[in-house]
Amino acid sequence: MVESNGWAICVIDDDIAVRESTVMLLETAGYTVKSFASADELFSYSGIADIRCFVVDFHMPGLNGVELLESLRARGIDTPTIVLTGNGERLSERMTRAGVLKILRKPASEDDILQWIETALKSREKP
Repeated sequence: MVESNGWAICVIDDDIAVRESTVMLLETAGYTVKSFASADELFSYSGIADIRCFVVDFHMPGLNGVELLESLRARGIDTPTIVLTGNGERLSERMTRAGVLKILRKPASEDDILQWIETALKSREKP
């Protein structure tokens, strides 16, 4: 079990099956998880500052995953992010600037998701 220290992982995906299975995986691993179906839902959440890692779908109605992250960055939120995609997007300079740590192609393995969540959380630790 992973010690979450009350930190939340945030899953944003418009596909309810993917969102729910990712939440279940992370909760089973011991994480506190918040989930949203869209950027608009996320932006209405008052606890964004408590999120320690985002897991974001690339293709969503409204803002796509990178646009969502750019909007968060403009608000001063620099939380590390893992992007899930069903297509062949590659990590670009724009994505890196927006805070994308890793792109995982759907369906991503449970081990890959958990490994990159751990990497993201470690990147937030202060020495």
